[in-house]
Amino acid sequence: MKFSDRPKSRISCLRLDRSFQTGYASADHRHRKHQPMPWKKNFDVDVARDKAKALFWSKGYEATSMEDLLGCMDINRGSFYATFGSKQSLYHDVLQRYDQQHRCGVLSQLKAECGPREAILTLFDAVRKEAAGAKGTRGCFVANATMELAASDKSVSKIVRDAFIQTEAFFKEMIEAGQAEGSIRSDADSEVVARSLLGLLLGMRVLARGGSPAPVLESIVQQVTELL
Repeated sequence: MKFSDRPKSRISCLRLDRSFQTGYASADHRHRKHQPMPWKKNFDVDVARDKAKALFWSKGYEATSMEDLLGCMDINRGSFYATFGSKQSLYHDVLQRYDQQHRCGVLSQLKAECGPREAILTLFDAVRKEAAGAKGTRGCFVANATMELAASDKSVSKIVRDAFIQTEAFFKEMIEAGQAEGSIRSDADSEVVARSLLGLLLGMRVLARGGSPAPVLESIVQQVTELL
C-alpha cells in the first residue's frame, strides 16, 4: 500500500531455474548400491512463489490452471510438485505469506508511526488511493480468498479468520488509545466501532475489486471519520 500525498500523515510510503537435476554417487558394484544425490533446484523458489501469488491474486484459485502456474513460474511439472506439493498447498502458502508481509506489516507500521486516529484514517485513505491506481481492481488477496474459498477450504478459512480477528483487534486498540488521548469520541463503544470498521474495510476492498467509482469509496472514508 502506498500512503503518499496525505497532508496530515507522517508516513510517506507503506509497503498497503526450470527443472531438477539428479546425480548419483559413484560406487563399487561388488560392495554397494548406487545412492542418489539430493535434488538440486535450478530456480529461485521465492521468485517462483511470488509469481504464483501475483497470478492467484489476479485470476483467483479456480480460474488458475496448472498450465497457467507452470508457465508463469517458468518451471516444469516435476519441479513444481517436488517443491510446492500441490496447487492447493502453494495457494495456502502464498496467501499466508501475503497476509504476514502485507497486512501485518502495514498495521505494525501504522501503530509505530501514526497517532491512533491518524492510523485508522490513513489505512482507509490508502485503500481508497490504491483502488484508484492501475492495479486497484485486484482488490485485496485475503478478501478475494474469503469470497472464493473460505466457505469450502478450512485452511483458507483459518487464515482469513485470523486476519479479521487481528485487524479488528488493531482497530479496537487504536480506538481505545485515541479515546485516552482525546482524539476519538469518548462515547464510542470500542468493540462495536472496531467491528464496524472491519466491515467497512472489507466492503471497501470488495467494491474496489468491482471497480466502484471514486465517490463511492470516498463516502466510506467519510463514514469512518464520522464514526471516530
